[in-house]
Amino acid sequence: MTTDDGKTRGGGDGRERTYRVEMLSRVEGEGRFWLRLDDDDRVKDARLAIFEAPRFFEALLRGRSLYEVPDVVARICGICPVAYQMSSTRALERALGIDPPAPAIRALRRLLYCGEWIES
Repeated sequence: MTTDDGKTRGGGDGRERTYRVEMLSRVEGEGRFWLRLDDDDRVKDARLAIFEAPRFFEALLRGRSLYEVPDVVARICGICPVAYQMSSTRALERALGIDPPAPAIRALRRLLYCGEWIES
């Protein structure tokens, strides 16, 4: 973590400090974090930026059946296939005008997410 030049810690002179973490690990793509504190160590600003280049996976879905989409997108990431499956399922439901699923289905989907979090 680095501190911007010219920033001081405390002292009551109204000067602020900025901390920057230029490279975050354990995020998809590249991540950065900035934190600005005022003279009393209160957070003035906090920013998280994650950059990921486009991978154009949508090209893999052209010409395929709607029923194949959740299985194809599950292979995008080996760590979080359920997130991709559920996101694609929700997108298809919205695109087709399908009402939100019954509470039991939502509960099952939540269990799938929880299982993925535990595994990860």
